[in-house]
Amino acid sequence: MPDALAADLVALQQSTDRLMGTLEGLDDAAARRPSLLPGWSVGHVLTHLARNADGMVRLVAWAATGVPTPMYASAEARNAEIESGAGRSGDALADDVATSAARLRDALERLDGLAGEHLDRLLVFGPGRPGAVPDTPAGALPAARRRELEIHHVDLDLGYAAADWPADFVERTLLFVHGRSGAVDVVGEPADVLAWRLGRGSGHTVRRLDGSEPGEPPPW
Repeated sequence: MPDALAADLVALQQSTDRLMGTLEGLDDAAARRPSLLPGWSVGHVLTHLARNADGMVRLVAWAATGVPTPMYASAEARNAEIESGAGRSGDALADDVATSAARLRDALERLDGLAGEHLDRLLVFGPGRPGAVPDTPAGALPAARRRELEIHHVDLDLGYAAADWPADFVERTLLFVHGRSGAVDVVGEPADVLAWRLGRGSGHTVRRLDGSEPGEPPPW
């Protein structure tokens, strides 16, 4: 696990760097533009990414101490934070994403130095909810954060597309999605298949085995 975690941290930093490259010079008009997520602007997506990083820092604390610490106090609190931060300037949004990512990087590097029992500790990923059963091992946090970054980087609609996803990310995320909801009998370019499975477009090359359109993907 330590070697795998170290590799995941490198890949996560690369994804973070690509996102920050997209955000260089982000102006206020671009921050107000609609994203590809219904009802969310670019500012909403960026605020979500920043607060997601802070939530993961809390999960690292849970892993390190064994004291249950929710990623967010509640779904309502998560949504309120995103809404209240979405209207900020482009500079403020980009800075928030960068500084929160740095806080998370520091926390994950500390996690990398802990014993295996901490990495295996099960956490609740997402907003706190009554009766939630911890099911996400702490060692999976860097990969989970990378999924957030790569998927929402596309959602920003600022020039980064599914075709830009790294091949290793596509392969691993397809396995993750298949593991959650089962494989689907389609063919196509891997990045297109992943985009379709994630509900991010029809996937230009995706077809059923009989050559027909793939239709709606199953929930994941």
